[in-house]
Amino acid sequence: MHKLTSLAVTLICSTGLAMALSSCAFIETTTETVQNTSEATTDFTSSTSPRSDSDSDKAEKVSLFTDQNFDRIREDMALGGGEHLASLATLMDIPQAQQPSFFGLTKERFSVLFSSANTTPEEMLTKLNDELAKHPNLRS
Repeated sequence: MHKLTSLAVTLICSTGLAMALSSCAFIETTTETVQNTSEATTDFTSSTSPRSDSDSDKAEKVSLFTDQNFDRIREDMALGGGEHLASLATLMDIPQAQQPSFFGLTKERFSVLFSSANTTPEEMLTKLNDELAKHPNLRS
């Protein structure tokens, strides 16, 4: 009977130890998950929170957006409007009230902005900035 009691105590202690260790792993996993979620939320919030961007930050955002959406921006410019062109206008600080004029300008000057089928995003942005310099009323 003494061996049976000793075996039962050992089994109970082993089970308790296993449960304690597994709960430590659970707590560690939960802590890691919370940390990862917090970091991701902070990164997202930082990237979407309004803040004052320097001119180089704005130019980089415009360039990156244009590189990633070049074909759609070209289509929107040919049509004189569209979602991607509106986003580009916003990134370029074209006030909402001036965006219809900006869209019209890109449509009217399409052949200048895209002088060949091989026009690169950088070339188009350079030409677009040249055109905008001629129309300062379109910028904020």
